[in-house]
Amino acid sequence: MWEKINKYYPAWWELLLLFLLFLSFWYPYVHYAELPARVPTHFGPAGFPDAWSPKSPVHVFDVHVIIAVIYIFFTGMMAWMASLPDPKKIINASKWELDRMSPERAEQIRQVTIRGLFAIKALIVSMNTYLAYASIQVALGKTAGLGWYMWVFVAGLTGAALYLAVLTMQLVYGRDHRPR
Repeated sequence: MWEKINKYYPAWWELLLLFLLFLSFWYPYVHYAELPARVPTHFGPAGFPDAWSPKSPVHVFDVHVIIAVIYIFFTGMMAWMASLPDPKKIINASKWELDRMSPERAEQIRQVTIRGLFAIKALIVSMNTYLAYASIQVALGKTAGLGWYMWVFVAGLTGAALYLAVLTMQLVYGRDHRPR
């Protein structure tokens, strides 16, 4: 599996993401005993907590478990995409468009898709790690909110998703693939 992923990005980058996932569990774990009876469980648009819940492992780790599941899903989906012999199988286009598409163009679409999904996955995992740190800091009273960094992650995720969508649509439905 990893040799196929290496065609699209260095597979060792997954180790960095796994380390960030580990940190998102480790940091709350080592500070769990210090946490007050109520912990922030939701933050508003300004980054300040707007919901608090009783301290429990569920309330401290639930988001991080969900992000770990998302990471596993993305990684599995990307490995599946990389392992398919025919990249046209992952392209959502009409049969007419797929029949006219060159194998090189289909491979380019697969490459862009896998790299784009990796970028989105990396941003999600990084944001989760920051959220783990910042929410513990808020719970401990060391800071009032998440700070502007969360907006950097939100902007990055939005930009990456839009860029991936536009680029893949251009590659699938570009002018050179339309009837003349």
